[in-house]
Amino acid sequence: MDQSTELHLESPDVAARVRAIRSRLPGQMLQERLERAMLEHGPLYSLAEVRVRIGETLPWRFGYVRGAMLEPIENYRGPIPDPALLKFDDAQKSGLFTRFMVATPTYYQERQLDPWIVAEVTGTDRWAVIAQWE
Repeated sequence: MDQSTELHLESPDVAARVRAIRSRLPGQMLQERLERAMLEHGPLYSLAEVRVRIGETLPWRFGYVRGAMLEPIENYRGPIPDPALLKFDDAQKSGLFTRFMVATPTYYQERQLDPWIVAEVTGTDRWAVIAQWE
């Protein structure tokens, strides 16, 4: 590569074009998506860790298994508070996430209160907590 080609590749227009190309290739932006999701939403978890973490918000009861029931946010019928909806909307617009679920703490399959909105980071098996409410 000669010097004129190197200078051409370092121009702002080329750098912006390369960045646009990378953003269309999900694998190229994976680490950046993970870092940004952690920065904006805190630690990321596997789906199993999310279920355990949500279940642990319930008081311990002898003989009861704590967990979480997840359903797509589009199917959730309970009222979602305005602040949680705004956080969901911001997360959806960020383009970092593939799908959103409402996770409700449960004893076995018996739903309790205090749902959470969780989202899967695009191209990964990692989930972020977007919102919680009581």
